Amino acid sequence: MATRKFCGLLRTKTAYYRTPDGERRFDPDSTTACYTCLLTQRPFGPDGEPADADSCGENRGCYEEER
Repeated sequence: MATRKFCGLLRTKTAYYRTPDGERRFDPDSTTACYTCLLTQRPFGPDGEPADADSCGENRGCYEEER
């Protein structure tokens, strides 16, 4: 199973922590997560679309690979 890629600019409270393998901890199924885009500092990206685990992937023009 391929690892799902999230935008390097997407943040939520748990996204600041990493697994032992170095991956950020996102729970896309969480009903309480509040997401923020680091570019806008808001719950939406620079394209006006929502910043969340379902939306912020490689399909967005503002997507940045995690470093």
